[in-house]
Amino acid sequence: MNTINWLTHPTGDVFADIGGLVIANLQERLPGKSIAELIEWATKVYIHQWDNNLHSFFLNSTITHNSNKGQKSYDKTIAYYKGLLEGENGTPGYCRITGQQTTVYLAARDNHIMSGSATLINFHHGFESGLQLSKEALIRIFFVPLGVEQVGDKVAALISNNEKVTRYFVGRNVKINWDALAKNMSKAITRSDFTNPSNALFDYATQCIDHLPVAAYKEDEDITDTKNITLNLYHFTNFGASPTIHLLSLRSPVFDFYAICLSRHKKDWQHFINRQYSAKLKQAAYDSEQEVWFNNKEEADYAIFKSWRNKIYEALLTDNTQVVRNAFLRHTRKYSFSFQIVERYQIKIRNMDKRTLAKIKELADFIIADSSDDEITKSIIRINAQKSGNDLRRYLLRLVALYNEKHSDSPKPLVTVEEYADYLFPDGTYWNEIRDLLLIAIYQKLHELNKKVPAAADEIEAASSN
Repeated sequence: MNTINWLTHPTGDVFADIGGLVIANLQERLPGKSIAELIEWATKVYIHQWDNNLHSFFLNSTITHNSNKGQKSYDKTIAYYKGLLEGENGTPGYCRITGQQTTVYLAARDNHIMSGSATLINFHHGFESGLQLSKEALIRIFFVPLGVEQVGDKVAALISNNEKVTRYFVGRNVKINWDALAKNMSKAITRSDFTNPSNALFDYATQCIDHLPVAAYKEDEDITDTKNITLNLYHFTNFGASPTIHLLSLRSPVFDFYAICLSRHKKDWQHFINRQYSAKLKQAAYDSEQEVWFNNKEEADYAIFKSWRNKIYEALLTDNTQVVRNAFLRHTRKYSFSFQIVERYQIKIRNMDKRTLAKIKELADFIIADSSDDEITKSIIRINAQKSGNDLRRYLLRLVALYNEKHSDSPKPLVTVEEYADYLFPDGTYWNEIRDLLLIAIYQKLHELNKKVPAAADEIEAASSN
């Protein structure tokens, strides 16, 4: 019978699992070391290298309490964890994290992350002084700082439903700390280049897609090995009187869509996404050739603007489809943009039928075909002016009538009854979504034809904003 090693076995608890992966990583780097020796090693790092700076993790602990510094802090910490290993002051019970029946100990904000306060017993079930955790769970929590990183003013703990992904990022953080410690350059937990957690989460996704075999992309298929991967970012601080935690989740459909964008349409996607940052430079514009934001006084390259807010990243995380679609529409008015990106978004995230998108492209082709610039301009303004589902339906019916006049001898109608009911206006479809996608398809077709439409941009903008 195999005995479960509860120091490293997955539990489903984000902090315990990160701590367990750190322990497993250190056991590989320091072979033969007992868990007591690994605790001693980590304690020396926390106290002597990081100057007790674990306030975002543990409140008033043997490391972070103002009265504990230097050797005194080290001795108290070692004594506490030695007591855990020897079973001191525990009581029989069930561990809230591992579920095992064992000796359990009180866990509060001094030895557990984002837990209740030991002095305010109403934080816990049964008015206990803390959560009931096993020694293994508490030891795992102790190693968490080595497997996470600072993003802005809080700590970012990244975990995935795919263990390979979680293991990769925890191992990466341990390696960064290990290398910095070897050079005597480590002063605190590793710090991300990002300060915005939404942007950081998409950068984690990029790293996963670029570096992990699990994220390999199949060139000719819509199915990717990234399918069903979710990234969860816990952005938290356990500091002082204002502990807080914010969960950002990059759902698997969004991850898969993002993988498609980077793998098949990287240039188009990058030009689009870089224009979606909220510039911190006054009256700034984006230069896609130089890949910088600039005004008449200064410029900001990616190293700078990657920390600015990006409304598309935020919209993808919160499923704000209106923001994403509006951005696609504004972008395609001015710049060429692969309609396949829009299609992948509609299919992967909006669950739109492929036949709906095919019909929209067919309608766009008809509107442009054999039309003068002036006629195309009027069509665009007219489509923009549709302000209700009934208006859009009447416009499409007029389009069908026009098609019949031009192609009276054609056996194929522009829109069949089935296509009208099942694909363009099925139950659950928003009419303005169809309108916007039709406009996007028209704009992109014009870019492909290198056709400049002398439309009054202000008319189009005014019509679409009303």
